[in-house]
Amino acid sequence: MRALRRDLLIRVLVLVGLCLAAALGVGTFARRPAPPLVVRPPITVAVSGEVVRPGMYEVEFGARVEELLRLAGGFLPTAARSLVQLAAPLTDGQSVVVPALATPGGTERVSLNSADPARLETLPGIGPATARRIVEHRPYARIDDLLRVPGIGPKKLERLRALVTL
Repeated sequence: MRALRRDLLIRVLVLVGLCLAAALGVGTFARRPAPPLVVRPPITVAVSGEVVRPGMYEVEFGARVEELLRLAGGFLPTAARSLVQLAAPLTDGQSVVVPALATPGGTERVSLNSADPARLETLPGIGPATARRIVEHRPYARIDDLLRVPGIGPKKLERLRALVTL
């Protein structure tokens, strides 16, 4: 009977010891190797167009366009801010061009989100029906959203890209 009590006591003590070891994270099964350290070198990107200081900049891996523009001194007053995707991630060797509010021909860009149908019809290849569909599909978050408008395909979008803004 004494041997049985001693055996029971030993088992309880071993069980309590294992529970404490598990709770404290002690033991081989509780040790996990540290994750490998990944060092990402900085990347070099260029910015041009309507910024205060165009040029090449070194930014941290994972940086966004907004950070690059901050390094370049920000937008000029003539910049078409709505055409720049500030949250876009940067990659090594990338070039970011900040377009002007005016088109290459010197005229003001047409706003997809606020222009009336008559103003939209001044764009090449846009007639009354397509202008009406552009208005019906508002709002636009990106110029590429024009592709969801019936009658506007990739070729027409590329012809319009330099002439419109959001």
